[in-house]
Amino acid sequence: MEPRVDGSGVGFPHPKPTLSFWLQGTRNNALIGHRTTEEVPSNADVVIIGAGMSGAATAYHLLKDHETTKGGLPKVVMLEAREVCYGATGRNGGHCKPDFYRGYPKYKKRFGKDEAMKILQNEKETLALLTRVVEDEKIDCDLWRGRAFDVALNEACAEDFHAALQEFAADGGEVDGIIEWISSPQEAKRRTRCVHAHAAAAYPTGSFWPYKFVTSLLRLCIDKYSLNVQTDTPVLSVSRSGNGKWVVETARGSVQAAKVVFGTNAYTSTLLPEFTGKIVPVRGQCSVVIPTKAYSGERLLTHTYSLRWRMLDSDYLIQRPSDGAVIVGGGEWNAPLEDQLGQTDDSVTHPAITKHLRNVCAKNFEGWGEEAQGEGLITDWTGIMGETPDSVPFVGELEERRGCFICAGHNGHGMARIMSCARGVATLVSGGTWEDTGLPECFKPTAGRIKNELQVRAEWAGF
Repeated sequence: MEPRVDGSGVGFPHPKPTLSFWLQGTRNNALIGHRTTEEVPSNADVVIIGAGMSGAATAYHLLKDHETTKGGLPKVVMLEAREVCYGATGRNGGHCKPDFYRGYPKYKKRFGKDEAMKILQNEKETLALLTRVVEDEKIDCDLWRGRAFDVALNEACAEDFHAALQEFAADGGEVDGIIEWISSPQEAKRRTRCVHAHAAAAYPTGSFWPYKFVTSLLRLCIDKYSLNVQTDTPVLSVSRSGNGKWVVETARGSVQAAKVVFGTNAYTSTLLPEFTGKIVPVRGQCSVVIPTKAYSGERLLTHTYSLRWRMLDSDYLIQRPSDGAVIVGGGEWNAPLEDQLGQTDDSVTHPAITKHLRNVCAKNFEGWGEEAQGEGLITDWTGIMGETPDSVPFVGELEERRGCFICAGHNGHGMARIMSCARGVATLVSGGTWEDTGLPECFKPTAGRIKNELQVRAEWAGF
C-alpha cells in the first residue's frame, strides 16, 4: 500500500528496515526475537501495542505503580510488529533535549501563555524523570547530562532566537542561571567552534543510548513484573467484543483485554482511522560520524548542538562522551517533500541527505580537517516519525473508544516528552484523573481535537 501525505494508507512497518548505529551495536541483545510465551495469550488486563519508548515506559510505570501502591499486578501483554525498539526510538539521535525557550512563541499563539509554559515545563520534567529512572533502576545506557547549544547560522535566525527568548522571559519563563544567551558572533564562534555562528543559546540537556534504555526497562518488566512481550506480531485490528472488552487481532491469534494502549506513533491511523491526517508519518535520516583527531580526546565537543539558519531547517548532533562518535541528523530540505512526508519505508536512505550529513561536521566546525580512512560518516539510516498538525502529541484516553489509550504523535521530539507522557497514560489506565497526570491540557486526544479540520500541511509543523 503506497502511503499518502495525509497519512492514509500508512500500513505496517517495513519488514527489513535499515539498521541504526544503536541497533548495530546491540546485536547480542537477548530480546531480539523474544516471545515470553510460545503462544499469544488469549486474555489480558492491558494490551500495549508497540515496544518502543512509549510502550516500554507505559508498561514500566503501570507495573511499578501497581506493585508499590496498589498491590497485585495486572496481566500486561505487549505486541510488537517487528523487533523491540525497532521504530523511531531505536533510530533517533539519542538526544533528550528539552525546549527551554525556542518554541514558546508558537505554542503561546496556538494554545495561550499558560499552556505554552506547561509544555516547556513538561519537557524539563521529562529529562529529570528519565534521569531518575536510569539512576533508580541502575540502567546502563550511556546517560550524559550536560548542556546544548542552539547555534544561529545567520543574523535572521539569531534575531528569531533572541526574540523567542525575550518573549519567554517577559512572560515569566525561567532564564537566569539556566539559559545563557551569547550575542557576540565572535564569542559564539569561539564557544561553539562553529565557523558560521552568529549567536548561540546554551541550556541543560541530556543524551543516552535509547535502545539500551528501552530494552533494559522491558527486561526488568519481564523478569520482575511478568510482562509478556511478543515480537514479530503485528496487530491487524482492534475492535469491541460483545462482552465489552477489546479484541486485539494479530497475525498469530487474538487477545481480549479491558484496556488497550496505542504506542504506535506514525502507524496509528492503520488501526485508528480517525487519526488519518492527524498523525502522519515523516521519514527522517540520521548518521554516525567518526571524528578527526582535532575533535577527539581532550578536544571532544562539550555540548550537544542544534545548527539552524531558519526555525524549521536545522541539523542536530551529539558527540558521545563514552566513545567519541558523533551522531548527526537532519538535512531533510535536501530531498523532495514527497520523499519524506507520508513515507513509512525505513529500509532505504536518500542519497542527497546522505551527502549532506557526510559534510555537516567538516562544513561547520573550525579545523575539522581532512578525514582519514575510517573517519567521517560510517553509516546512516532512516526512521519514521509521527507528525501532528499542532506539534504536540496525543496522550490519554480516547473519548469515543473508552478503554483505549494513546501515546503517539511525538513530532520527532519524543525523547523530550515520552517518559512523562507514558507515566500519564499509566496513571489513567490505573484509574487516575487527567489532573493526576500533570500533563498539558492540549495533549488530550479529545474528539474535537481529532475531528478538527487542521491537517498536517506540506510545510509540516515543527520547531
